[in-house]
Amino acid sequence: MADTNSGKKVRVGIIGCGGISGSHLPNLEKFDDVELVAFCDVIVERAQKKADQYGGAVYDDAAKMLAGTKLDAVYILIPTYAHGAPERAAIAAGVPFLVEKPMGLYPDDLRKLAAEVKASGLVNAAGFMNRYRKSVNRVKSLLAGDPAILLDGAWIGGAPLMREGDYFSQNPIGQWWPVKEKSGGQFVEQVIHTVDLARYLAGEVSEVYAYAANGFNKKLPNLVPNYTNDDAMVVSFKFESGAIANIMAACSIGASGGVFLNVWAANHTARFSDWGHHLQLYRNGEPGVEEIRGDAEIPSPDSIFTLEDRAFIDAVKSGDPSGIKSTHADGVRTTLVTLAANESLVTGAPVKVQYE
Repeated sequence: MADTNSGKKVRVGIIGCGGISGSHLPNLEKFDDVELVAFCDVIVERAQKKADQYGGAVYDDAAKMLAGTKLDAVYILIPTYAHGAPERAAIAAGVPFLVEKPMGLYPDDLRKLAAEVKASGLVNAAGFMNRYRKSVNRVKSLLAGDPAILLDGAWIGGAPLMREGDYFSQNPIGQWWPVKEKSGGQFVEQVIHTVDLARYLAGEVSEVYAYAANGFNKKLPNLVPNYTNDDAMVVSFKFESGAIANIMAACSIGASGGVFLNVWAANHTARFSDWGHHLQLYRNGEPGVEEIRGDAEIPSPDSIFTLEDRAFIDAVKSGDPSGIKSTHADGVRTTLVTLAANESLVTGAPVKVQYE
């Protein structure tokens, strides 16, 4: 671990050089106390491209990078299906890590891995950057004294299509995101952000019940050929607190979509809208509305990714993880909720979420 009194920079390695790395690397490059020293990707050309831009060694295997380069911290930025081995390599090397969501596809192994991370004592973080938003934490502070009763939310988007400008067909993520067996499906890979905020604001989920709609996207002539995701999902939640929620997902709506989350308590109503989670906050018996615009996403001093990265690096330097708002254990618990929803689709029945 970096010595906070020595003035030395935190030596950071990157495992996974795909799209999400672009949300972290500009921040890390600007931090005066960070040095980017190694890049790893199974497609070595991607790692080489990042090394050419930021400097550092190049690897195609995470374990080799952790063994071959002295690191103080590592970022694990990989597809859903690839989790497990890189985290365990970091544990074996004694290197703190931040891992992007989702945390994996297999509940039994996720629970086992969470126990291994806890036993390691390493500083760790999960990439749920929305927990760092001013709007979200304003509502969380109010719900501490006026708990959530009812929540509903959604993440509505269009189908991945073979056409110019389509994010999934034009980028490497399209090789695995549309494939439910690799990504977990839209609810696991994407709507997990809304699920995590529901957990962050209302507490642990005890049970889920899911329905799916399918067959609509298959009628599209230009659908990406590897598509096996559900076209839409509706998932009902029970929380340990007694609260309930409904969260919807769709990757089949092209005309108008978006992200939202509404939270109702006895004396407050919070409405989050768009990816920025802009807040409209209403209070019982008080006129008017309090509004907080969502924090920036693009790399900047006050962007949510910058705040997330700063909290992790500070924790690595000090050994104090209190500034991290989502640990690996948090990320595993949210992922287990989304995987339970997939299980409910298969069983056709409510599923109790097993965290341990």
